[in-house]
Amino acid sequence: AAVILVSYFVTGGAYVAVVESLVEPHPKRRRMLAVWGVSLLGRYVPGSVVMIAGRMEMARPLGVPRRTTLAAMTYEQVLSVGVAAGCGAAFVLLFGHLGPTWVGWLVVFLPLGVVILHPRLIGPASERILRRVGREPLPQVISSKRVLVLAAWYLVAELALGVGAWLGVRAVGGPAVGSVVFITGAFLFAFAISMLVIVVPSGLGIREGAFALALAQHVPGSVAVALAVVSRLEITVVELISVGVFTLIARRR
Repeated sequence: AAVILVSYFVTGGAYVAVVESLVEPHPKRRRMLAVWGVSLLGRYVPGSVVMIAGRMEMARPLGVPRRTTLAAMTYEQVLSVGVAAGCGAAFVLLFGHLGPTWVGWLVVFLPLGVVILHPRLIGPASERILRRVGREPLPQVISSKRVLVLAAWYLVAELALGVGAWLGVRAVGGPAVGSVVFITGAFLFAFAISMLVIVVPSGLGIREGAFALALAQHVPGSVAVALAVVSRLEITVVELISVGVFTLIARRR
């Protein structure tokens, strides 16, 4: 649980870094971290609309325009899913594909989506979209070098989350569940797949199903399902705790 909590702090810090790369003057980091944390609760509503709208409205009083928050969330989602998919692709190459063949290929090609964050692509695209909805274009986009730094930041966060998941399932299932490399790769594979199904609240059921398929390579199917559910419960509890911690930090003077 402690390792998972650290991963949330690193992920939240990465999002704050994304916002600071897009807007001047920079909002207060503690309050921006709290906005990011509280908005995560909106993921449990189908479609993630509440999370997006909530973060946009909570960040606005901090000097972050709605269009900038939307751009920051685009960077966040592409980087987090791309990095997780990269780890998932490595898992597929090392341990074999899971389920239909197209799923494995999807995860292998997902990391290429990070290419759209290149300034020459996301700049004109965001300007065109914002003008169509009657909004001013972004004052700036993130440089390619900065995107690589942020990708490394998200990689650290997601590896920590995967290691936390491994510690959790190993504590319950014992060493038979698999190595830290296997479980971390399997978890991030499942995470990448679940993030694509935005209509399902926080990928509920999708992530557990994919994770259980991987775990079933080492333990009986019923045990694999139970371990996948345990990982979801642990991460959800830690997520709620992290929201409270971020809120308390923001209120400190």
